[in-house]
Amino acid sequence: MYTLIISLVFAALIGWLSAMEYGAAWTVINTIAAFAVCWIGTGLFIRHKINKINNAIQDKMTEAQKKINRKLQIFQSRPGANAKAVQKTLEKDQNDAIYEALKATYQVDRYFKWNFLLKQQISTMRMMFYYQIKDFKKVDELMPDCLFFDPRASAFKIARMYKRGEGGIEKFFRKKVKRLKGENAALLYGLYSWILVKNGEADKALKLLTDARKAVEHPAIAENREKLANGNVKQFSNSGLGELWYSLYLEEPRIKQKKVHRKF
Repeated sequence: MYTLIISLVFAALIGWLSAMEYGAAWTVINTIAAFAVCWIGTGLFIRHKINKINNAIQDKMTEAQKKINRKLQIFQSRPGANAKAVQKTLEKDQNDAIYEALKATYQVDRYFKWNFLLKQQISTMRMMFYYQIKDFKKVDELMPDCLFFDPRASAFKIARMYKRGEGGIEKFFRKKVKRLKGENAALLYGLYSWILVKNGEADKALKLLTDARKAVEHPAIAENREKLANGNVKQFSNSGLGELWYSLYLEEPRIKQKKVHRKF
């Protein structure tokens, strides 16, 4: 990587100059200091460039979300509107914004050779964008290069493993969920328990959700545990997780459209 090479060359130069003027101790100190200063300085410069691009992407997504929210408010104030048509309109607006954000991520490619993890970070961002627009072919292509520190990224991977019929879901789930708390942990517990129920392993799902009480307190997790404990497997639902759950595209949300009562 360029940052490492430049820092080593700069440190070697300072070390060589120090060796002609000072003793061995000061030569070592100056060499290490030069490497550290160059490494940190170059890293901060590159980070500034990357943050500028990331902020631009975030601004685009924030503005798009505001636009979508305004349209949603208009829809909610008009109970006679066609719910499916409005949903398609909102999805198109969101997808257009994501495509613009995806284009912007390619401005970062020039800095890949300056940072060890940058390519994986950007691959993760792109994977999550492609998941949102349901381009699962691209998602699967990017998965091997992704980092899974973000709980939603981990949930996306588990969901794709399930849809592709891959093994190793439990191992990956256990590895990621142990570091999570609150709503983030609830998402992974809800997802994996849903997979177990779908695979006919309701008893295992019940044990999982019982154990989950030690790590997370969430109404959706508690309700599903009670349903499974009472044998109401068909009533199992992750709808209580809200948008986090439906963003996995494993189930479609039910849109309730208000009925218009005409007066004669």
